[in-house]
Amino acid sequence: MGDEQFATGAQRSAFDDWVDGLRAWQRELGVDPGWIAQYPLTTKFADAIAPEIAFGRFAGERRWERVSEIPNQEIKDELLRLIVYQADPEIRSVEQSRHLLDTAPTEHDRRRLLRHMAEEARHGWQMAYLMVAHFGDEGRREARALLERRATRGESLIGLFNLRLNWLEIFSWHNWGDRLGKYQLKMLAGSAFAPLSRSIPPMLSEEAFHLLIGYQGMKRMMATGRIPVGVQQRAINKILSGCYDGFGAELSHRAQRAYEWGLKAPYGDPQSVREPVRLNEVARQAYMREVQKIIEANNRLLPVDGPGLYLTDPRFNRRSGPYKGQPYDPQGRLLTREEWNTALPRMLPTAADEALLGDLFRDPGWLAPPRDSAW
Repeated sequence: MGDEQFATGAQRSAFDDWVDGLRAWQRELGVDPGWIAQYPLTTKFADAIAPEIAFGRFAGERRWERVSEIPNQEIKDELLRLIVYQADPEIRSVEQSRHLLDTAPTEHDRRRLLRHMAEEARHGWQMAYLMVAHFGDEGRREARALLERRATRGESLIGLFNLRLNWLEIFSWHNWGDRLGKYQLKMLAGSAFAPLSRSIPPMLSEEAFHLLIGYQGMKRMMATGRIPVGVQQRAINKILSGCYDGFGAELSHRAQRAYEWGLKAPYGDPQSVREPVRLNEVARQAYMREVQKIIEANNRLLPVDGPGLYLTDPRFNRRSGPYKGQPYDPQGRLLTREEWNTALPRMLPTAADEALLGDLFRDPGWLAPPRDSAW
């Protein structure tokens, strides 16, 4: 995998300015600008991708190498929007994780989180490169804005990345939030815009490690039995309800257009699509099946005579789509408004949960030792 080159000196200069802004952002976060020497900030592209568009109205045509090859401005605008919405959570994720570095339960976990932050910053770098190299003045403005927003001020374009997390929730986050990211990346991998499509395989390879952090971390947490199941479930409810929103509305004409224009592939077989307006829901259902299997595996680590974890219902605590604001509880029961207002504080992490975790986190024994030393 190698870096692609800028077509003009003006693009090179604009990206150098963006990199200067990124270094200032790193200093503001208070993290070594070098991050981790083994994981440098650089662009990476797959060596080869299928040459033809695989779906939508342009199926069978060659992928677009330049924005000038895209048939109309509306498609160009939507493509830039997709890249911006992929870039923003990458950078915001670093800001979201920063405060946890100083309270890591072990050096192993601190170094793993630092690697995650370095790779997420690289993903943001990759998307900024595409903006600057291919989208002219508008792309440069969006790249600058990427470094001006802050998750710590609640300015992420995706609400999930404005959440403040603790060490219990970060393991849940890596398991569920990064899994959502895997789905989004797989769909973008099919994009008709070749530079975006070539960007995705290296990102997916790095994303696999982020899922491993969550998967192993949750198992190490459950192995000790120190954190009550109810506390774990409320953390799952918090993260999963945000992830469900991250897929978009159940019926989405924007998703339909992205499919028809060849910008974002359906999850699964492109030839099996019957209703493009439901593509968000198809991906969300596949995601839920995968999450359900992991929860079932984790339940096998719990006492058979005690409570278990369950998959949060996709209608719970939704902030977009047809279930936005509807009073469904995490197990899918429709409550009255009075019941909802009374029960909601017990469905999501509580102040009592935070106090309990604060006490538990003082003792490293809340988390089982890692089985290997790999980052």
